[in-house]
Amino acid sequence: MEEIAGVAIADLGLSGLLSLAVLLILAGGLIPRTLHRTIVALQQQRIDKLEELLDKRDSQLDRLIPAAETSADALEKIQRAGEPVEGG
Repeated sequence: MEEIAGVAIADLGLSGLLSLAVLLILAGGLIPRTLHRTIVALQQQRIDKLEELLDKRDSQLDRLIPAAETSADALEKIQRAGEPVEGG
């Protein structure tokens, strides 16, 4: 005889089995396969979209970093050109 948590299934009866099924459903231990597949598919779509957005962000950063470095260099040169000359 099969036992669950030390209790024989035959000892539960119909109401016990129904209660066990309800508890499993509420605890998330028993969900329909179609619902599980739907949830997994939605999660995969979300992951794919996030990966796409990360790739887009990375490509934008790759284009912006050289421009930012050039701007920083230009600002440093402007700052040095505006400083007074010492010893003159």
